[in-house]
Amino acid sequence: MKYAELIMLTMLVIGCACETEQPENKPVVRLDKEKKAELNHWMVRNDSAMIVYVSDSLGLDTIADSRGLWVTIHKDGEKNAKIVKENSTVTIAYNISDFVTGEKFYSSKKQGAKKIHLVQTDEPHGLVEALQGKREGVRATVILLPDKAFGLVGDGEKIIGRRIIRYDFEILKVE
Repeated sequence: MKYAELIMLTMLVIGCACETEQPENKPVVRLDKEKKAELNHWMVRNDSAMIVYVSDSLGLDTIADSRGLWVTIHKDGEKNAKIVKENSTVTIAYNISDFVTGEKFYSSKKQGAKKIHLVQTDEPHGLVEALQGKREGVRATVILLPDKAFGLVGDGEKIIGRRIIRYDFEILKVE
């Protein structure tokens, strides 16, 4: 099944699960908590399979870690470089795109480098998790499942919901 078809099917199921008034001749489909959890598990499994397939075709050596992040390190930071900690402020160069289609959303070349205070940020929590423990100078790619990126609704601007996001970044400065 193609990714777009999978998204449409998922949205149809979710749409059916919403509690809205239906004409008398149409039954309302409601998912209980167990069925919603099962659907979510199915979507995550399919998203993960998509990541493996696309990573292989792009030649990315991407491996899922224990937090559900798919990270590829392209360049390590220097051994004596500052390390990103939980309360750090980090400046990064970045490119954000759709992992499956390659559609580009945002780039530091257009918007400028991002300064992110990890404790108080609107950035996806998957990015924050990916930055922690890395050294200044690291250049990496992190693939974020929708629940670690922009979720069901997207970012309200360019990124629609349920997108697998590719976040290429370089840590320029750690404070």
